[in-house]
Amino acid sequence: MSMYIMKRILMIVPIFLIATFVTYGMISLSPVDPAEAYFAAAHIQATDQMIEDKRAELGLDQHFVVQYLESLKRISQFDFGLSYLTDKPVFQEITSRMSATIQLSISSLLIAIVVSVPIGFFAGMKKNSLIDHLSRALSFIGASIPSFWLGYLLIFFLSVKFDLFPVEGTGSWQHLVLPSLTLAFPLIAVYTRLLRTSVMDNLKEPYVLFARTRGLREKLIIGKHLFRMSISPMIAGLGMNLGNLMTGAIIVEVVFSWPGFGRYFIDALFNRDIPVIQGYVVLASAIFLLANLLVDLLQMMIDPRIARVRGGSK
Repeated sequence: MSMYIMKRILMIVPIFLIATFVTYGMISLSPVDPAEAYFAAAHIQATDQMIEDKRAELGLDQHFVVQYLESLKRISQFDFGLSYLTDKPVFQEITSRMSATIQLSISSLLIAIVVSVPIGFFAGMKKNSLIDHLSRALSFIGASIPSFWLGYLLIFFLSVKFDLFPVEGTGSWQHLVLPSLTLAFPLIAVYTRLLRTSVMDNLKEPYVLFARTRGLREKLIIGKHLFRMSISPMIAGLGMNLGNLMTGAIIVEVVFSWPGFGRYFIDALFNRDIPVIQGYVVLASAIFLLANLLVDLLQMMIDPRIARVRGGSK
């Protein structure tokens, strides 16, 4: 198992290098000249000489490989350059917005877990019951509604009609409710479906039948064995969603004017703030990779069979 963990950690390095290389390659091939984008973001009418000087200052007159290697060197020092728009360090600006995104991500995940785990588990235990029909309807609706539309529905009914929560902004727990619900609803649909299917599959597994033939109490079988084995696919989905949420639930942050990581990226796109775009993609790649590594480790801790298979031991 320790060898597998070491392999997984080492695999992050080449995947991260490929992701950064593709990102820098795509930006390099884009028709937007970073030097011109710099002056456009600063609202400066630049002459040709000013653009040439800025290209030299940014190192854009060097070969792409040299630029990429220099970028990697700066990334290793958490230096993503200066924002064209604010002239401040990109890493500092991203980390200052990260806390808002983390707050939103954690609250959304908590809501999703608290709602989906009991519904999905009991739906799997009691197929074709009322709660099973409810879980399937919830999964269908959650998978069908776009986040931005759900966000506007919540704003219309819970803010405009009934004045229960503020429409946008931050500062209190009430500000967190609507964006968290908007992000949590699709997650509830996915987790409920995953857990329901996993419970139904595990009920047919030999270890459940064997435990029953041994005369173990039903509560012990369900609580200790069935739940533990069934939760594994949901954890895998949770890891993927954790990466999505941490890199910014972009649409939701824009709809609710939430000052997070994703909204910062959208502003950078509109202003062609290339250092911010590069910094966002690099950090997003790192967060996705680390989230997947964390999920793999959690799955192995919960289900020893996964550790044996992936670790290569019998």
